[in-house]
Amino acid sequence: MDNSMTNYYNTYDEDGRLFRDYSHQIEWLTTMHYFDDIIPAYSKIFDGCAGTGNYAFKLAEQGHSVVASDIVPHNVDIILKKQENTPILKDIFVGDICACNHYSDNYFDVVLCMGAFYHLDEKKRYKAMEQCLRLLKNGGILVITYINLITVLHMNLMSGLENISEILKCYSMKSLGDSFVYMMPEEIETMAEKCKLKILHHITSDGNPLVRGANFNEAKKEDFEKYMELHLSMCENKSFIGCGLHGLVFLTNI
Repeated sequence: MDNSMTNYYNTYDEDGRLFRDYSHQIEWLTTMHYFDDIIPAYSKIFDGCAGTGNYAFKLAEQGHSVVASDIVPHNVDIILKKQENTPILKDIFVGDICACNHYSDNYFDVVLCMGAFYHLDEKKRYKAMEQCLRLLKNGGILVITYINLITVLHMNLMSGLENISEILKCYSMKSLGDSFVYMMPEEIETMAEKCKLKILHHITSDGNPLVRGANFNEAKKEDFEKYMELHLSMCENKSFIGCGLHGLVFLTNI
């Protein structure tokens, strides 16, 4: 396990991230919109990068049979505490999605790999994909998230181009030198093709963060709801995907 990644999540408020403000809620609302539309009722779901369990618990509340795992023990501890108050998850454990041996082949209807690709190089991504597909039933749904390199470059570019050398290095290395690794949208589509998977939906779950300043989060609730209508109408547009921060891909092994 990467200690820098563990240390990051030990001190980061992952549990509150998706609900912090309107800018962050876009990702949650978009993801749940697609979950509600795509995931069949009463599915067996493996959330292999569950974080602190926000999606896992919500899906379990909806009647799905959900197993939650994460590589970071601190995150799993939070899931276990939630489970004490709301015991609805079927199983919880610390695990690496690249080496998940807790369940047999073709066990789950849906596998969520929503976070691992933020920290894996190309070789390890294929290892994670191999394990996800081993767990997935024929005709099942695999969900993957990634962070868009292009948007990261622009988010980190300083005024006066003072750090352009570091940005060029990030573009080449697909990392800023910490535990995070970034991807181009076309890379995930190439992976799908190589693994003989059909793309059901490829979207940006949150859109371009550079257009949302502090005033965005002060919007009226009804105006934010209208913005969400706009976002959901555009989020599968390739141009919009290209400038979004978080990518979200729904795949099937049919």
